[in-house]
Amino acid sequence: MIKTSRTAWTPPFLVLCVLVLILASPLFSQTGTGVVRGTATDANRAVIPGAEVTLTNLATNVSLKSVTNDVGIYYFGSVPRGRYSLTVQLSGFKTWKTDFELQTGDTLAVDARLEIGEISTTVEVRDVAPVITTETTEVADVKDFERIQQLPLNGRSVSNLFDLTPGVEGGGNARVIGQKVGSLQITLDGISIVDRFGGGILRVQPSLDTVQEFRIETVGSDARYSRPANVTLVTRSGTNAFHGSVFETHRNNWNFMRSRMRQETSKAAKLIRNEYGVNAGGPIWLGKWYDGRDKTFWFASYEGYRLRQESVTVGTVPSNAMWGGDFSNLRDAQGNFTTIYDPLTTAADGSRQAFPNNVIPANRLSSFAKLMQTLTHPATDGTNPLLGSNLNTVYPRTTDQNKWSLKFNHSFSENDQVSVRWSRDYNGYAQEGNVYGYPSKSEPGLGTGRSDVWVTNVAVNHNHTFSPTLLNDLLVGANRSAKSSGTLADFTNYGEKLGMPNPFGVTGWPTMYAGDFGWDSDNRKDEMLTRATVEDNVTWIKGEHTFQFGGQFSREQNNVRELQQAQGSHDFGGSWTALYDSVGDQAVSRTGYGFADLLLGLPDYLSNQFNRGYFYFRNSELGLYAMDKWKVSPRLTLQLGLRWEKWTPFTEAQHRLATIDPDTIYDKFQVVTTAGHPMRDLTGVSPAVLDSWELRGLSWVTADQVNMPDKLFAADNNNFGPRLGAAYRLNDKTVLRGSYGEYFWPMPLSQILQTSRTNPPLNLRFTNQPGLTDGTGSWTLRNTPTGDHYAGKVQVATTGIVSLPTSAQGGFLWDARNWRDSRSQSWNLTFERELFKDTAVRLSYLGNHGGDLEQREAINNREDEYNYVDRTKQAPPSNRDLLRRNKDWAPNSLLSRTGYSNTHSGQVEVERRFSGGLAFQWFYTFTRSMTTTDAGGFVSGNGAINGTGTDRMVPENIQIMGNPSLSYEERLKLIYFNSTSVPPHRMRYNAILDLPFGRGKRYSVEAPWLNHIVGGWQVALIGDWRSGFWSSLDAGRHMYASIDEIMLDPDERPLVIFAGKSQRLWFRGDLDPTKVTGADVTGLIPVDCTQRPFHQQGPKCNNQIPIVLANGQTRNTTVGGLFNPDRRAFYLGPGAWNVDFSLFKNVLIGEDMNVRLTADFFNVFNHPLDGSPSATTGLQDLSVQTNEPRTVQFSLRFNW
Repeated sequence: MIKTSRTAWTPPFLVLCVLVLILASPLFSQTGTGVVRGTATDANRAVIPGAEVTLTNLATNVSLKSVTNDVGIYYFGSVPRGRYSLTVQLSGFKTWKTDFELQTGDTLAVDARLEIGEISTTVEVRDVAPVITTETTEVADVKDFERIQQLPLNGRSVSNLFDLTPGVEGGGNARVIGQKVGSLQITLDGISIVDRFGGGILRVQPSLDTVQEFRIETVGSDARYSRPANVTLVTRSGTNAFHGSVFETHRNNWNFMRSRMRQETSKAAKLIRNEYGVNAGGPIWLGKWYDGRDKTFWFASYEGYRLRQESVTVGTVPSNAMWGGDFSNLRDAQGNFTTIYDPLTTAADGSRQAFPNNVIPANRLSSFAKLMQTLTHPATDGTNPLLGSNLNTVYPRTTDQNKWSLKFNHSFSENDQVSVRWSRDYNGYAQEGNVYGYPSKSEPGLGTGRSDVWVTNVAVNHNHTFSPTLLNDLLVGANRSAKSSGTLADFTNYGEKLGMPNPFGVTGWPTMYAGDFGWDSDNRKDEMLTRATVEDNVTWIKGEHTFQFGGQFSREQNNVRELQQAQGSHDFGGSWTALYDSVGDQAVSRTGYGFADLLLGLPDYLSNQFNRGYFYFRNSELGLYAMDKWKVSPRLTLQLGLRWEKWTPFTEAQHRLATIDPDTIYDKFQVVTTAGHPMRDLTGVSPAVLDSWELRGLSWVTADQVNMPDKLFAADNNNFGPRLGAAYRLNDKTVLRGSYGEYFWPMPLSQILQTSRTNPPLNLRFTNQPGLTDGTGSWTLRNTPTGDHYAGKVQVATTGIVSLPTSAQGGFLWDARNWRDSRSQSWNLTFERELFKDTAVRLSYLGNHGGDLEQREAINNREDEYNYVDRTKQAPPSNRDLLRRNKDWAPNSLLSRTGYSNTHSGQVEVERRFSGGLAFQWFYTFTRSMTTTDAGGFVSGNGAINGTGTDRMVPENIQIMGNPSLSYEERLKLIYFNSTSVPPHRMRYNAILDLPFGRGKRYSVEAPWLNHIVGGWQVALIGDWRSGFWSSLDAGRHMYASIDEIMLDPDERPLVIFAGKSQRLWFRGDLDPTKVTGADVTGLIPVDCTQRPFHQQGPKCNNQIPIVLANGQTRNTTVGGLFNPDRRAFYLGPGAWNVDFSLFKNVLIGEDMNVRLTADFFNVFNHPLDGSPSATTGLQDLSVQTNEPRTVQFSLRFNW
């Protein structure tokens, strides 16, 4: 694996850590510890002040002491999860004692009722701790160690269990109650393990064996939390006993171990996986020098992972006939034929002759094409690639992981406890194909990818009790994630080998696309993300009030080198083999094909980038809060809080950040840098590059010169979030609770860095665009290529001051003056009741409103050609950029903070804690989530005006048919529709059951040999059912009938054969019904495309509408770029269900040791899941399945 360099932690980080160790300021901790509190009363329910309360951890024998206050209340804060004993003593009363278990983050109300008598007499009370939480207002779910260890997990990632919490969708990149990725905070012993680049969990997750418990609060988190949803993971600690385990999990798909997939033939893809590890913990004991029992403990863990796999790949590559130049079958699913023309026959008027029979002669095939054929995996069947996939193969994939963790706990006294944890994790990944390309071999780097990630996480916690009514918790920690990714040929100059331009001599595989096919790979990227954190929490108990106040300060250093394409990004667009339409100054519809251009060796777009290199992003987070948990009465608890949250504006350490001013984008060709840092003073920018941009007409100013924020991002100082909640105990087994709160979070960095990396002049994409030879964009349609246009000779000029194309230049801008942080108002109303011992039911209504969300807007786009021609009755200018308000700018989009979302959800949950050999959870959720913006994790966030999923963009009026005068709010509402990432219906369940056989069980046996056989068996399962996701039809076509007429009911969907594959017709799509066999569908889909209920616009169904110009000529004008007003995300795609099952056998060896053998069956019923239907044809391909077939793995674990 390729290792990335490590930059040293800078002095500010070291100073921060030193200051934290010296000064314990009133800040907050989110370490997953819990609270034990209660009221001491006598037999007449009169409160008892002055009683001594002792809380003892039964595993470590560490005790904490408190005294009831003047209203009889005691309080223990920052209590680690575990099993405890609580005693209450006062002279004149019998000693009261109970045992209970405290889960991660819980607040347990344990009330003691003392009896008059001798203090030496102890009254032990059982089951006093309630199963349901009666004094808090959040909705939360806890997964204990047993479920983490025993539920069937397809991969040892803790985030695989997140979805077992109602309302969570997406695991580590979760949307919780419909909210955007990035709104979920995830901490490990209080330190954030959210990847700031992508917004989800770190790319290497903590070792599963180190996680003791985790807690997910989906709504109602109090003022200690900034985010609307929170995951708190707590690591294991040592105890007074020396305990540990060694395990090995092996998966190998030989013979019956793995069933066949639909898309596989006679041989299953190779899969060999080993997961193994060792962990141990106990007291620190150094003989006569030191005895750490009851005070000092350690825990250590190592976990390894090795995967050797063949990844099943179904894709599309050029057919063997196409490689030979034969395009006689170049017909799409709608039956439309594309004709290719010979560019060497171009006449003076731009006319061309078609290749006879649509076949390029063998002697015209370029050497470049022949080389590309040797590097590309051949088709594995004869399917026309325009109709369906024709590649079914496997590519090797390897993954290696190593995870280390070490933790120490020490109790200095009843008033001071400290824990220190260090973790170091590594993940290395490599794939030899199917990464944006399908290679015949991996050596060139085509279609390959690799990734190497190192994560270091440190947490130091100190809890101090000043008095029974004043407590302080301090947390110091840091997280460092270093990632390097690229191809398996990062150091080979393949641009030169292919004969494509590579003026910078950069190694690696270039990006190339031609028609329906691509030859790409994983681009080189590097990230070094560092976050240091100080948190502290002060708790003060005064009468019935528990006051808490504090906060958090974090400093981030995020160094990111984004996608690099200096080795070349080239396109064969089809213009060389297309026919020229002189009236429209465009290609005639359905002429020309990109892959035909590639065979001739004629690219029509070539580029090589001068890259800006690393972003050195810096910013800080500061949060302060205060709240009061007021026990108004024994039944009613109110929670009142306020949190102020601030993220400082992003800064770039070298000030190499540039944007476009939204106020001048229509008037000037100008960029803005940070205040006081003129462009010519910035480091790492070639003067020749700046001179080239200046020659093109670009100018630059600083932020202070144009009244923009100095750092190019406005500071958001108004993030005040109220937190209100109430919990009312109807009786000892029933509680009604509700909450309201407002929360804030920052945007994932990927959504600004992946697009702003290309901003001029810090980036310069040197291009060769033959179509712009005369500035029209259509030169390649009207002219014969010369020798310098062919692969092997074509060049991109980069030397000295370069004359850049006059075409509009790309860029990315954000609304700097109105920059805000994302926010969410969330609420819940919950009824919870203990049904019987250790089992409770919960009914909840939950909702949220997201505001100030990042929103992509179209800006300075070309007026759509149809609108222009229809308005002026003139042909558009040859330079189409004159259709923009500013002909110099072609921005990617404008990023504003105007997005919004609304979610309403109902939940029903029944859960039983492990008791009597059984634990289970079942829940159903209904969710309706609608939004204007829904980008996922680790993505650029780019959108499109006709995006139908997470890629939404607000259109301009000039992109809407008829050039209406809609307000921004009206246009924003056009893209407000259902979230396509959250199914409306979801049901999940999981269970662990001890089978009732063996010694001490219901069906007991006494013979030791028989007990070894029939005893110690357990089963566990995870089941899941969901409805389909909200789906759309192809936005490049229009609906000419009602939705009810287009969509088919399940019993109306015929099974057919199309393109040689079994398919199901989901709706009346756009396809040629004469090519369908197995059923007659002409009654559903007419042969005449204009009569189909769903098709492209125009009399030829080609998204071109004839318009008579002022000069009497008729121009076929394209309308495909207009905003499509049809409904989106309006029907539910295929649903899904799955069951995973585990069988355990435990064998006791003596008193303290056992061996556990496990067999896991994933997709135990071998149920194939169908893919979504084509958004164009409506056909659902039944020859493939989207899930893995039944897979079996075995594990062996030795515990002591």
